[in-house]
Amino acid sequence: MLTLAHRRRRIIVCLDGTWETPQEKTNVYKFYASLDSTTDQTWDYKISYCPGLGTKGNYPLLGGLFGYGITDQILSAYQYICKNYRNENDEIWLVGFSRGAYAARSLTGLIYNVGLLPENQLHHSKDAYQHYRNRGDASRPGELLSLEFRTKFNCRMPSIHFLACFDTVGSLGVPKLPWYLGGSACLHEFHDTKLSPIVKNAYHAVSIHEQREWFRPTLMQISAAGDQQVLEQVWFPGMHSDVGGQQSGPYDNVLSSQSLHWIMTKAIQNGLVFKPHCPINTQFIYHDSYTSSLIYRLMPRQDRSIERDVITNNFCLSQLFKAGKFDYMTQEQLGLYRSKTLPNFYSCIQQQNKLS
Repeated sequence: MLTLAHRRRRIIVCLDGTWETPQEKTNVYKFYASLDSTTDQTWDYKISYCPGLGTKGNYPLLGGLFGYGITDQILSAYQYICKNYRNENDEIWLVGFSRGAYAARSLTGLIYNVGLLPENQLHHSKDAYQHYRNRGDASRPGELLSLEFRTKFNCRMPSIHFLACFDTVGSLGVPKLPWYLGGSACLHEFHDTKLSPIVKNAYHAVSIHEQREWFRPTLMQISAAGDQQVLEQVWFPGMHSDVGGQQSGPYDNVLSSQSLHWIMTKAIQNGLVFKPHCPINTQFIYHDSYTSSLIYRLMPRQDRSIERDVITNNFCLSQLFKAGKFDYMTQEQLGLYRSKTLPNFYSCIQQQNKLS
């Protein structure tokens, strides 16, 4: 049996969504709590759970509504990985929901740009983040300024073995407020929504029936790595919180169970082991995200769009869960949703078939 010092490491960081804590039992937390790090004696596991925005500090509402605290969440995860990563034999796994999914994806961009600081250089973490966030053409990952930064601090350049996201939302990752609610609060943005070439396996569970205008999905796009990268982007019935499993009450239902089961299955295929998991919840509970709060009803409904060029391109980046045969819910239940995303998609496919 290998001693801990000689085992390869799996560094797993789970980043939760806005206002979510372990007590809420989101899919991200369920993933984290279900991990079995004792069965496989060939790996040394380092596992971290990061609560969502708005769960700490003196102004939780601002953290949740405006996205304040995302930088701290990203830097906390970055520093954890820097401390625990040793060499190219180790694996980095990232899992996130909602704003936590944004943080996970932004974190991969940060690592691609500046690498991982040695533990004795972690006091330069904010410098690394600013270099990534404010970069121009001269400071992109392959350009001189980034190379000089990585060389100066002896940064390591790892790959990301596994990236799993539950419904990354908002315009460029952080929802924007309309003018009558104070204007844009988008202080953070993806510099490139394509996957970084350092990501080996990426999985994105996306909500079909979310209709809140500022909860538009930030879809994944293939990187320059192309055929060396696995990317599966799957659309699930239900609203944002149904896909993310936002609460242990009404959002702990058959819809959230299906998206969690899919992500966990992909993790198992990539090498993880989970504890015996509770049976899939079979209870269907209908939610209309648009009417869930007065602030959302101040804006028009906005159907999501499953773009044809995403569905039909050579990489098959996007697909309906179970090919649209949602056998865990009835047609009557599916028909409760006002969203036209599915009918519009089916109509596009029919037109495409006629043309072909």
